[in-house]
Amino acid sequence: MRVAPANREDPGMQVIAVRNPSSVGHRVAVARSLSVAILLLLAGVALAWLSLGTPLVSGFMPYGRPTPLQVASGIVVWGFAIVVPAAFLIMGVARLASVIEALAGQRPRKVTPQLASALGPDHIAATDLLLPGGRRIHELVLGPFGIVVLGAVPPPSFSRHVGSRWEIRDERGQWLPIEDPIQRASRDAERVRGWLATDDRDFLVRVYALIVTEDERVERSPSCAVVAPDELSAWLAALPPQRGLTPARRERLVELIRSIATR
Repeated sequence: MRVAPANREDPGMQVIAVRNPSSVGHRVAVARSLSVAILLLLAGVALAWLSLGTPLVSGFMPYGRPTPLQVASGIVVWGFAIVVPAAFLIMGVARLASVIEALAGQRPRKVTPQLASALGPDHIAATDLLLPGGRRIHELVLGPFGIVVLGAVPPPSFSRHVGSRWEIRDERGQWLPIEDPIQRASRDAERVRGWLATDDRDFLVRVYALIVTEDERVERSPSCAVVAPDELSAWLAALPPQRGLTPARRERLVELIRSIATR
């Protein structure tokens, strides 16, 4: 866990950044795909060299007055020598392009670290929190208004919206179904609300669901708002302070957030 300390000269929002173990698995998958791409390219180059740089294939070239069987054998061998290396090279280049795209930033970026200087010390943010039960929260912000759960949207270049379904392209170029970002953010807010209610049943913290994106495919719902990145600070500042959220209760919320951040 890493906590950005408050600076006396420039007091700002603290950010609790938790290292997400799933990122390790992502790097392993990217490394595996990169290895496959390199092997395909090497196999294509090796086969092309054997076919064109050595007399291995030219020995099957029929001379004089070949028989039909020799002609057919020559066509098959030369077809193999041309098609197979080209196929390996094309597959290797395609896989390498997918890996480069994955390395370019398939995972959704965090937005709260950029808010650290825009919001005051009465706010605290946390990323990649693991709730009891195994649900991982992308980001949340605690402030005088309560808690805002920030959902994640994959970049448009790696995702698509097919009917009512969302899909994301992995490092192998395959499309995999994912949870609707709006629905996920709403469910995350409900889980955070339920988790906090088990600690203090006499006080219900306001929990909002929010998606921060410029993707026009994402539309707000009654349970989840949608704002552009440059509107986030103003949107948070416009939220009404929650009565009853005393300093003691706020400190208790901070302790709860830290407790699951240190797991």
